[in-house]
Amino acid sequence: MSKSTPTIIVARAVLREGIASILQNTTYKVVATAATPRELAHFRQPATLAIVGPGKLDEIVENVRLLRSSMPDGKLVLITDGTIDLARILAMSPDGCIVNLGSGDTLVKVLELVLMDQQIFAMGRSIAKTAVQSGARTAGDNATNKVVGELCESNASLSPRERQILISVAEGKSNKVIASQYKLTESTVKVHLKAVLRKLGKQNRTQAAIWAIEHGLRDHVHGSIVPEALAPSSRDDGLPPEPP
Repeated sequence: MSKSTPTIIVARAVLREGIASILQNTTYKVVATAATPRELAHFRQPATLAIVGPGKLDEIVENVRLLRSSMPDGKLVLITDGTIDLARILAMSPDGCIVNLGSGDTLVKVLELVLMDQQIFAMGRSIAKTAVQSGARTAGDNATNKVVGELCESNASLSPRERQILISVAEGKSNKVIASQYKLTESTVKVHLKAVLRKLGKQNRTQAAIWAIEHGLRDHVHGSIVPEALAPSSRDDGLPPEPP
Protein backbone atom coordinates (compact mmCIF):
# COMPACT_ATOMS: atom_id res chain seq x y z
CA MET A 1 0.00 0.00 0.00
CA SER A 2 1.36 3.46 -0.93
CA LYS A 3 2.50 5.72 1.87
CA SER A 4 0.04 8.53 2.56
CA THR A 5 1.05 12.20 2.39
CA PRO A 6 -0.31 14.38 5.24
CA THR A 7 -1.85 17.39 3.49
CA ILE A 8 -3.12 20.80 4.64
CA ILE A 9 -5.59 22.86 2.60
CA VAL A 10 -5.75 26.63 3.10
CA ALA A 11 -8.52 28.17 1.01
CA ARG A 12 -12.09 29.45 1.02
CA ALA A 13 -14.65 27.06 2.46
CA VAL A 14 -16.16 25.88 -0.84
CA LEU A 15 -12.80 25.38 -2.51
CA ARG A 16 -11.48 23.54 0.56
CA GLU A 17 -14.38 21.11 0.28
CA GLY A 18 -13.79 20.67 -3.42
CA ILE A 19 -10.07 19.99 -3.08
CA ALA A 20 -10.68 17.61 -0.18
CA SER A 21 -13.21 15.77 -2.31
CA ILE A 22 -10.72 15.48 -5.17
CA LEU A 23 -8.09 14.04 -2.85
CA GLN A 24 -10.38 11.36 -1.45
CA ASN A 25 -9.21 7.86 -2.33
CA THR A 26 -5.71 9.16 -3.17
CA THR A 27 -2.49 8.95 -1.19
CA TYR A 28 -2.95 12.57 -0.09
CA LYS A 29 -4.48 12.44 3.39
CA VAL A 30 -6.11 15.75 4.32
CA VAL A 31 -5.22 16.26 7.98
CA ALA A 32 -6.40 19.87 8.35
CA THR A 33 -8.24 22.60 6.46
CA ALA A 34 -8.60 26.30 7.23
CA ALA A 35 -9.24 29.70 5.68
CA THR A 36 -5.82 30.95 6.87
CA PRO A 37 -2.73 29.32 8.42
CA ARG A 38 -3.40 31.25 11.63
CA GLU A 39 -6.42 29.02 12.22
CA LEU A 40 -3.99 26.11 12.36
CA ALA A 41 -1.92 27.64 15.17
CA HIS A 42 -2.87 24.85 17.58
CA PHE A 43 -2.54 22.09 15.00
CA ARG A 44 0.34 19.83 15.97
CA GLN A 45 0.15 16.93 13.50
CA PRO A 46 3.03 17.22 11.02
CA ALA A 47 2.18 17.77 7.36
CA THR A 48 4.42 17.44 4.33
CA LEU A 49 2.22 19.17 1.77
CA ALA A 50 0.20 22.40 1.81
CA ILE A 51 -2.27 23.56 -0.85
CA VAL A 52 -3.10 27.28 -0.88
CA GLY A 53 -6.16 28.53 -2.74
CA PRO A 54 -6.79 31.82 -4.60
CA GLY A 55 -7.09 35.15 -2.84
CA LYS A 56 -5.76 38.68 -2.82
CA LEU A 57 -2.02 38.86 -3.40
CA ASP A 58 -1.23 40.18 0.08
CA GLU A 59 -3.24 37.34 1.61
CA ILE A 60 -1.43 34.74 -0.48
CA VAL A 61 1.98 36.18 0.43
CA GLU A 62 1.10 36.08 4.13
CA ASN A 63 -0.29 32.54 3.88
CA VAL A 64 2.86 31.35 2.16
CA ARG A 65 5.06 33.05 4.76
CA LEU A 66 3.23 31.45 7.66
CA LEU A 67 3.19 28.01 6.08
CA ARG A 68 6.88 28.16 5.21
CA SER A 69 7.56 29.06 8.83
CA SER A 70 5.48 26.23 10.26
CA MET A 71 6.57 23.55 7.79
CA PRO A 72 9.98 24.60 6.38
CA ASP A 73 10.66 21.18 4.86
CA GLY A 74 7.19 20.77 3.39
CA LYS A 75 6.01 21.26 -0.16
CA LEU A 76 3.69 24.13 -1.06
CA VAL A 77 1.36 24.30 -4.06
CA LEU A 78 -0.58 27.42 -5.03
CA ILE A 79 -3.86 27.50 -6.95
CA THR A 80 -4.59 30.90 -8.52
CA ASP A 81 -7.22 32.32 -10.84
CA GLY A 82 -4.78 34.16 -13.10
CA THR A 83 -6.09 37.65 -12.30
CA ILE A 84 -3.16 38.60 -10.08
CA ASP A 85 0.50 39.29 -10.81
CA LEU A 86 1.88 35.88 -11.66
CA ALA A 87 5.44 37.21 -11.62
CA ARG A 88 5.06 38.07 -7.92
CA ILE A 89 3.44 34.71 -7.28
CA LEU A 90 6.42 32.92 -8.82
CA ALA A 91 8.78 35.15 -6.83
CA MET A 92 7.49 33.35 -3.75
CA SER A 93 9.04 30.18 -5.19
CA PRO A 94 6.16 27.77 -4.63
CA ASP A 95 6.91 24.13 -5.33
CA GLY A 96 3.92 24.13 -7.64
CA CYS A 97 1.49 26.66 -9.09
CA ILE A 98 -1.75 25.90 -10.95
CA VAL A 99 -3.44 28.75 -12.81
CA ASN A 100 -7.17 28.11 -13.15
CA LEU A 101 -7.49 24.56 -11.89
CA GLY A 102 -9.48 22.74 -14.54
CA SER A 103 -9.71 19.21 -13.22
CA GLY A 104 -8.94 16.95 -10.31
CA ASP A 105 -6.53 14.96 -12.48
CA THR A 106 -4.45 18.09 -13.05
CA LEU A 107 -4.18 18.70 -9.32
CA VAL A 108 -3.16 15.12 -8.54
CA LYS A 109 -0.56 15.07 -11.34
CA VAL A 110 0.99 18.34 -10.15
CA LEU A 111 1.15 17.06 -6.57
CA GLU A 112 2.83 13.86 -7.74
CA LEU A 113 5.54 15.82 -9.58
CA VAL A 114 6.03 18.25 -6.70
CA LEU A 115 6.68 15.35 -4.32
CA MET A 116 9.32 14.15 -6.78
CA ASP A 117 11.16 17.45 -6.12
CA GLN A 118 10.01 19.02 -9.37
CA GLN A 119 8.93 22.66 -9.45
CA ILE A 120 5.76 22.75 -11.54
CA PHE A 121 3.87 25.61 -13.17
CA ALA A 122 0.58 24.50 -14.75
CA MET A 123 -1.42 26.97 -16.82
CA GLY A 124 -4.90 26.33 -18.22
CA ARG A 125 -5.02 26.22 -22.01
CA SER A 126 -7.49 29.10 -22.22
CA ILE A 127 -5.21 31.30 -20.11
CA ALA A 128 -2.25 30.47 -22.34
CA LYS A 129 -4.33 31.37 -25.39
CA THR A 130 -5.39 34.66 -23.84
CA ALA A 131 -1.78 35.50 -22.97
CA VAL A 132 -0.66 34.91 -26.54
CA GLN A 133 -3.49 36.94 -28.09
CA SER A 134 -3.44 39.82 -25.62
CA GLY A 135 -0.11 41.26 -26.73
CA ALA A 136 0.43 44.63 -25.09
CA ARG A 137 -3.04 44.94 -23.59
CA THR A 138 -3.33 46.22 -20.05
CA ALA A 139 -3.76 43.90 -17.08
CA GLY A 140 -7.37 45.03 -16.80
CA ASP A 141 -8.07 44.12 -20.43
CA ASN A 142 -6.46 40.72 -19.94
CA ALA A 143 -8.57 40.03 -16.87
CA THR A 144 -11.73 41.04 -18.72
CA ASN A 145 -10.92 38.81 -21.66
CA LYS A 146 -10.10 35.94 -19.32
CA VAL A 147 -13.50 36.04 -17.65
CA VAL A 148 -15.41 36.46 -20.91
CA GLY A 149 -13.27 33.88 -22.70
CA GLU A 150 -13.74 31.25 -20.01
CA LEU A 151 -17.50 31.76 -20.05
CA CYS A 152 -17.62 31.35 -23.82
CA GLU A 153 -15.26 28.38 -23.88
CA SER A 154 -17.36 26.49 -21.37
CA ASN A 155 -20.46 27.02 -23.54
CA ALA A 156 -22.11 28.17 -20.35
CA SER A 157 -24.14 31.01 -21.96
CA LEU A 158 -25.34 32.03 -18.53
CA SER A 159 -28.00 34.69 -18.34
CA PRO A 160 -27.38 37.72 -16.10
CA ARG A 161 -29.69 36.27 -13.44
CA GLU A 162 -27.96 32.87 -13.59
CA ARG A 163 -24.61 34.58 -13.11
CA GLN A 164 -25.98 36.47 -10.13
CA ILE A 165 -27.12 33.23 -8.54
CA LEU A 166 -23.88 31.43 -9.38
CA ILE A 167 -21.86 34.21 -7.75
CA SER A 168 -24.10 34.11 -4.67
CA VAL A 169 -23.65 30.34 -4.42
CA ALA A 170 -19.86 30.82 -4.62
CA GLU A 171 -20.18 33.28 -1.74
CA GLY A 172 -21.78 30.53 0.33
CA LYS A 173 -25.30 31.95 0.37
CA SER A 174 -28.30 29.66 0.78
CA ASN A 175 -31.25 29.59 -1.63
CA LYS A 176 -33.32 31.45 0.96
CA VAL A 177 -30.79 34.26 1.26
CA ILE A 178 -30.39 34.48 -2.52
CA ALA A 179 -34.16 34.66 -2.97
CA SER A 180 -34.39 37.49 -0.45
CA GLN A 181 -31.48 39.38 -1.99
CA TYR A 182 -32.92 39.38 -5.50
CA LYS A 183 -36.61 39.43 -4.53
CA LEU A 184 -37.29 35.99 -5.97
CA THR A 185 -39.05 32.93 -4.64
CA GLU A 186 -36.92 30.01 -3.48
CA SER A 187 -38.47 27.84 -6.18
CA THR A 188 -37.36 30.35 -8.82
CA VAL A 189 -33.82 30.29 -7.41
CA LYS A 190 -33.85 26.49 -7.62
CA VAL A 191 -34.95 26.64 -11.26
CA HIS A 192 -32.11 29.04 -12.13
CA LEU A 193 -29.61 26.95 -10.18
CA LYS A 194 -30.63 23.80 -12.05
CA ALA A 195 -30.10 25.69 -15.31
CA VAL A 196 -26.64 26.79 -14.13
CA LEU A 197 -25.67 23.23 -13.22
CA ARG A 198 -26.89 21.95 -16.58
CA LYS A 199 -25.02 24.60 -18.58
CA LEU A 200 -21.80 24.14 -16.63
CA GLY A 201 -22.08 20.35 -16.65
CA LYS A 202 -21.86 20.20 -12.85
CA GLN A 203 -23.60 17.80 -10.47
CA ASN A 204 -24.15 20.04 -7.44
CA ARG A 205 -23.81 23.58 -6.08
CA THR A 206 -20.36 22.88 -4.60
CA GLN A 207 -18.95 21.99 -8.01
CA ALA A 208 -20.62 25.07 -9.53
CA ALA A 209 -19.19 27.30 -6.80
CA ILE A 210 -15.71 25.93 -7.38
CA TRP A 211 -16.09 26.64 -11.10
CA ALA A 212 -17.06 30.25 -10.35
CA ILE A 213 -14.11 30.74 -8.02
CA GLU A 214 -11.63 29.10 -10.38
CA HIS A 215 -12.80 31.29 -13.26
CA GLY A 216 -12.65 34.52 -11.28
CA LEU A 217 -16.35 35.26 -11.72
CA ARG A 218 -17.01 35.89 -8.05
CA ASP A 219 -13.94 38.09 -7.55
CA HIS A 220 -15.09 40.56 -10.21
CA VAL A 221 -18.72 40.96 -9.23
CA HIS A 222 -18.13 44.38 -7.66
CA GLY A 223 -15.60 45.59 -10.21
CA SER A 224 -15.79 47.14 -13.66
CA ILE A 225 -15.09 43.79 -15.28
CA VAL A 226 -18.63 42.58 -14.65
CA PRO A 227 -21.35 44.21 -16.80
CA GLU A 228 -24.04 46.34 -15.20
CA ALA A 229 -26.49 43.57 -16.07
CA LEU A 230 -25.15 41.73 -13.03
CA ALA A 231 -26.40 44.43 -10.65
CA PRO A 232 -29.29 43.31 -8.37
CA SER A 233 -32.60 43.54 -10.12
CA SER A 234 -35.45 45.64 -8.77
CA ARG A 235 -38.01 43.21 -10.14
CA ASP A 236 -40.23 41.79 -7.45
CA ASP A 237 -42.49 39.54 -9.47
CA GLY A 238 -40.33 36.46 -8.86
CA LEU A 239 -39.86 35.87 -12.61
CA PRO A 240 -36.60 35.48 -14.47
CA PRO A 241 -35.29 38.67 -16.12
CA GLU A 242 -36.25 39.43 -19.71
CA PRO A 243 -33.68 38.28 -22.29
CA PRO A 244 -31.18 41.02 -23.19
